[in-house]
Amino acid sequence: MRHTTLLLTAAAASAVLLLGACSTGTEATESTSVDTILGAVAVPDEIDSVVVLEGRRDLDIVLSLGLPLVGFPYEGPDTVMELEAPLAAATEAAMADGAEELFLSDEINLEAIAEVAPSIIVSRVGDVEPIIDELTAIAPVIAVNSNDGDTWQNDLNTVAEATGSEDEAAEVIAEYDARLAEIASTYAEQIASTTVSVVSYESTGTLVQSARLPALVLEKLGARFSVAMTDAFDAESQDMEYGAEQTLAAHGDAQAILALADTSDEWQSAQSDALWQQLPAVQSGTVVRSDKMVNEGAQITAMHLLDLIEQLYQKV
Repeated sequence: MRHTTLLLTAAAASAVLLLGACSTGTEATESTSVDTILGAVAVPDEIDSVVVLEGRRDLDIVLSLGLPLVGFPYEGPDTVMELEAPLAAATEAAMADGAEELFLSDEINLEAIAEVAPSIIVSRVGDVEPIIDELTAIAPVIAVNSNDGDTWQNDLNTVAEATGSEDEAAEVIAEYDARLAEIASTYAEQIASTTVSVVSYESTGTLVQSARLPALVLEKLGARFSVAMTDAFDAESQDMEYGAEQTLAAHGDAQAILALADTSDEWQSAQSDALWQQLPAVQSGTVVRSDKMVNEGAQITAMHLLDLIEQLYQKV
């Protein structure tokens, strides 16, 4: 699990509380009580600005619902992602409408949040729970899950209820359901007959994660999983790690692979990895590459994943 650093100096603490008091003052008179993971939250009926803290499922939910995003985290220079992120287009559109990158991912800056005076804050429970008092001094907090617990649909509906966006939620969920059904019907034969796996590749080995979004979307499609994927679903951690020398034994039964490799160096390493190249899926060309940005999200990311999965089954 990632650890989040809180950026708030002692000198700035009183300023945050003052700014927070201003942003939650007497002008917000009408509110609705909404049940969340952390209990009931009084949310203002007029939502004109939203901040997210984690930038994956929370950001996807806010963008999927078309809420007025004003602030979100950004990735640091050490994070190298070379493929276009599923949320890239929607995030760029939000920035064109005034959304700002407020702080480095995993380094929450309360003062920066307070300065934009959001109507609500949306983020995963693991990020908000340790600093819930500081955050609620700024704005009401809607906590959502990450890659375990509730589905993205449940979290999206929670935020929709809090923001009066139930119609938008129903629309984007229906769009996803229709696309899922379309692929399930179009590729029914391939889905039933093809053993698939989602494999994160690194030069030191591979990782299979059953609790992440790619596996969950494939599960909804009724995919036929490889032994490694099945083992991950059965494992308490829902993760299975394999050393480089275990590649063939771990993934040799996979007839199609969604391979996650974050950088071109990693992907080039796979092309020169003799064991990886011996995998039946690699030899038959039934591999589609993505990266870890598809591991977590909501409707936009899930729709992007369905496109990748369609590409995979088209190769069978």
